[in-house]
Amino acid sequence: MKLKTSQIKAKASLIQKSLKGFLIYGSDAGAVRETAQGLIDLVNVSKNPYAVVSLSMEKLKETPTAFWDEAHSFSMFGGRRIIWFKNPTDAFSTDWEAFLKDQKTDAFVIMSSETLNTKSKLVKICNDDEKAGCVACYPETEQDTKQTILNMLSQQGYRITPEALALFASYLGADKAMTCSEISKLMTYLGSQKQVDVSDIVANIGNGAAVSVDDLMYAVLSGQHDRVQRVYDILLQEGIQPVMIVRTFINKVNQLMIVLSKIRTGETIDSSIKNTYPFIPFQYASLWRKIVMSWHEEAALEALEILLKAEKDCKSGFTAEVILNRALTSLTAAGAKILKSKSV
Repeated sequence: MKLKTSQIKAKASLIQKSLKGFLIYGSDAGAVRETAQGLIDLVNVSKNPYAVVSLSMEKLKETPTAFWDEAHSFSMFGGRRIIWFKNPTDAFSTDWEAFLKDQKTDAFVIMSSETLNTKSKLVKICNDDEKAGCVACYPETEQDTKQTILNMLSQQGYRITPEALALFASYLGADKAMTCSEISKLMTYLGSQKQVDVSDIVANIGNGAAVSVDDLMYAVLSGQHDRVQRVYDILLQEGIQPVMIVRTFINKVNQLMIVLSKIRTGETIDSSIKNTYPFIPFQYASLWRKIVMSWHEEAALEALEILLKAEKDCKSGFTAEVILNRALTSLTAAGAKILKSKSV
């Protein structure tokens, strides 16, 4: 059963009573995790934390019977047993088809993957089978982001002008989880004030972290050592959390990789930049084009790996400011080397 994320809430009763499992897949990692967690909360009506168990392909390789052992086990302290299977592959398809036909288990299986696509066998099974649900999570387009803003604000009684909506959307990335977080922050800032205009967006984001983080990202990718350190120090003084900075940076490098991929497949530089959301503010347009013309996919992938490791380390109890500073220093050196090599 193919569904959209927005339909899950309306189909709650059907999911709880008639489905045996659900697949959430797509390249928007934040949305995949958020949707999977939302489904767990939806199905776990008993709110029993011990009802949820995790599974992975690595565990299946070690113990081939692990899935069926979990599927036929009873949940401790009652409630429906929920198996969260992270990053399954099509090698699991035979067992999945058998599970959907199995009448001896009441377990509910939630599969989440950032690598499966529409051609994957698991996706096709879940799209076609009435006992399974399937949702795709891909980075939002500008129109998707605007609709998300409108939906979240209107649900809480807020109204936003078209100009403010366009400005707000231009600051947000393609990760829906981060978009929702920023919208929630805006509503907290607004409080009982229900009308949202441009000045509110500027006050909440425009003159604060978003613009400064943009300054930092473009300075890093273009190898501006002195500027990077100055902007980073300012961000820390303003109370901007390193984790927020690194997440925003991850989105920017993902955008860079998408643009470079389009160029590799034959699209022009200008077209690739123009048609890849989020759009680039005019003050960064020329620098972004220079970055795109200089960087290559392998370097961008290495940068992404450095940032993902920094994000993980920032959450592990280490000194986040130092961890991110080291990552930025490394990436700035790479940016300087890349742009220098292109100018020679």
